[in-house]
Amino acid sequence: MNQDEIRDELVSSAQRWARTAIDAYLEEPADQDFAVHHMAVAVEHLAKACLVSVALTLLANTKPSVQDLLVLGGQEDKVETGRAGLRTVGGAEAVTRLAQVGKGQVPAQLAALRDARNGITHMGWGRPSNECRELLTAGVTYIDSLLPTLAKEPDWFWESHYEVCKSLVEKTTSELKLRYAAKIRRAKETFAKTTERMSNSEKTAVVASLSAAPLPSRWLLHVPTQCPACESPAFISGRDKSGDHGDIWFFPRYFGCRVCKLTLTGPELDLADMKAQSLRTEEELDPDWEPDFDFM
Repeated sequence: MNQDEIRDELVSSAQRWARTAIDAYLEEPADQDFAVHHMAVAVEHLAKACLVSVALTLLANTKPSVQDLLVLGGQEDKVETGRAGLRTVGGAEAVTRLAQVGKGQVPAQLAALRDARNGITHMGWGRPSNECRELLTAGVTYIDSLLPTLAKEPDWFWESHYEVCKSLVEKTTSELKLRYAAKIRRAKETFAKTTERMSNSEKTAVVASLSAAPLPSRWLLHVPTQCPACESPAFISGRDKSGDHGDIWFFPRYFGCRVCKLTLTGPELDLADMKAQSLRTEEELDPDWEPDFDFM
């Protein structure tokens, strides 16, 4: 077994599980159990990658078999099952061993994250939804503390989820704003992927075609606007209501962009500055206004 190869495989696996965890957290509705489970797996795999970076033998189970020792000692060809039968250290012990060699900073909730993963895996027992963010934050914090050991940066590890994870750790962003920002980023990525191989004229034609009609919704009144993600023409759907002095007011209830697939509802509309507006188009005249004959 090549030490660098094993380390890189574990890092890659940790990335995949961690990003999937954030994806599950940002889904609508959020899949709390998947998010917590996958983040705990990511933590374990990255912890093992750090152990390998120090010494491959640190992966050994607390009571390793002869076969385990042969595989970890580079004699995989002498074991019938090869690396497939290797039993390694558990997640909790991996964290303990890293602490003993001065690697990583262990958050208070890291053990709770691991316990939640075990409950979900073995008994289907998840944690209350209000604990999900705290448990994910523990995982993100611990992963970020391990990355210097592997000569990696958080923005490299998390890629498009970097800002979300940063907000989780800093705890300065509300749940609503965090999810709104993530939706905008995803929509921008969708738009970029959709149009990346198009010429400017092709992009213009596609945007014009897709944005010609609103996305279907239960609201039959539509007002044109600009998409906050891809800046294409789009529509807000909602209801109207009579106001004072003959005004007709439009109240937004749903936004949808056919180009980047962004949809917004409820408080998300306020964050996008899509607020109630008057539908009156004629200029209101001041009843007391009189022309200034000196300038006529």
